[in-house]
This record gives sequence, structure tokens and C-alpha cells, in this order.
Amino acid sequence: MERVVGYMTLGIDMSPLFSEMIMATATKDLVQKKMCYLYLSNYASMQSEMALLVINTLQKDFHDEDPMVRGLALRCLCSLRVNNILEYLVDPVVKGLNDPSPYVRKTAIMCVLRIRDLSEDIIPDRQLVHQIYNRLSDRDPQVVANAVHALLELQGRSGLSLLIGNKSIIIRLLQRIKEFNEWSQCLILDVISEFKPNSDDERFEIMNFLDERLSHGNSS
Repeated sequence: MERVVGYMTLGIDMSPLFSEMIMATATKDLVQKKMCYLYLSNYASMQSEMALLVINTLQKDFHDEDPMVRGLALRCLCSLRVNNILEYLVDPVVKGLNDPSPYVRKTAIMCVLRIRDLSEDIIPDRQLVHQIYNRLSDRDPQVVANAVHALLELQGRSGLSLLIGNKSIIIRLLQRIKEFNEWSQCLILDVISEFKPNSDDERFEIMNFLDERLSHGNSS
């Protein structure tokens, strides 16, 4: 498996092994499954006659009891460059947004951007912006950060207005600022910088939250 993926990254055509690699996904080894998914997402566009078999395999894995397998399957499904992928993609993404695992939820949020690239009409039809907005109160910080990023990508300035127009969201993000990784902190601070406090009390409240970030090791 390592040799196949290694040759693939060197530009050697390994597509003749496509059917064998599909069968190799039936493993409990996460590392092997991850390599299979990498291979399938790379060659699926060249094997259009077998694309449906790949989709069926990924849909089956999306219902696996292991959240890592579900998340990896969803990510691979979103990265497939095959015709008519949209009809197989929307339902798993919608289900993934409410998955018990934060790994699956944060993956599903980013997959919404892939759906937007395929068809903008699906976003309002399935109320995906509203579902992402609900994830701003998620207990996992990476899910929240992905939700902020997705809202900004999907709606631009109106997405920013949606965030800064609600003081409770801004305060909630500030209260949890230490929980986010450095990239996410920068993203959230960019959003908060657009917020206009209504009073000096609000302004000082925000400054108190941000005071400790001034001594952070990351200059950004």
C-alpha cells in the first residue's frame, strides 16, 4: 500500500490497481484506509465507470461506528472529482453536521463549501447556512472555528454582519478564545475587530478579554 501511494506521488500511473484498492478499503486499519482514500480521490476521475462503486464504498464507511472512519469517508467523498457527485454528497454532509463526533462535524462544515462550488442553489434549499450558524455554540472549539470560516466564505460581508450583529456570539467567542488553536484565534480576532461596541462598558469588557492575548508568543 505504501509503495502504491509512493509511486502515485512520484507521478507514476497506478490506476490499473483501482479495483484492488477499492477492495482494500475493507480494513479496520485506519492508516491503510487513509492511504486507500488518498488513492481513490486521486484516480476516481479517471475511472468514471467504477466511480459509483467508490461512492457506495464511501457511503458504507460513512455509517461506520468509528468516527474517524466516518470523517475520513466524508472528506474523501467531498474530494471526488466525478460527474453527478452532488446527489450523493448532500445527505451525508447534512447528517455529518449533527454527528455525535466533533471530527465528523468539523469535516462536514468544510464540505458545505464543496457543495457551494457544485451548486449554490443547494445551500438555501437545505438551510445549510442556518445549520452552520447553529454550530457556533458547539462544545468543540475547532467545529466553532470551522463554522466561522465557512460563514465568511459562504456569505462574505453578510456572513460577517451575521456574526458581529449578535453581541452574545462575540462574547461567547471571546470567552473561549484560549481554547482555539493559533490560526483560529487569528480568524476570530479578525471578526471581533469588526464589532462596534455600543458603550464604553462593552468596549472595556472586550479589552479585558483580549488583554492576555497581547502577551501571546505568536506575533500574529
